Amino acid sequence: MQIVATGKQIDLGDALRGHIDERLQTAVAKYFDNAIEAQAILSREAHLFRCECSIHVGAGIKMQAEATADEIYACVDAAVARLEKQLRRAKRRRRNHHVGPIVAASET
Repeated sequence: MQIVATGKQIDLGDALRGHIDERLQTAVAKYFDNAIEAQAILSREAHLFRCECSIHVGAGIKMQAEATADEIYACVDAAVARLEKQLRRAKRRRRNHHVGPIVAASET
């Protein structure tokens, strides 16, 4: 999965980029095997940090979430948690509930 982390008038360090990569990889890997791309945009509004995350999993699944917090790591964690919740719900909706019971092949 390709992950792009950008900052609007904020310098993102290697540690923060690594944190964003790790959190997005683990959140997506729980529910979908092959995500296409993810994007995180961080900005500052007065005394708050804002994180906008979007992810494209494929098959028409595009999710986006945003969060604000006093600290930048908490902001990223909150946005990824919201994305994770959306991915979990999307996975639940796509489950096939019309599958019949499994019948053993040798019932003689």
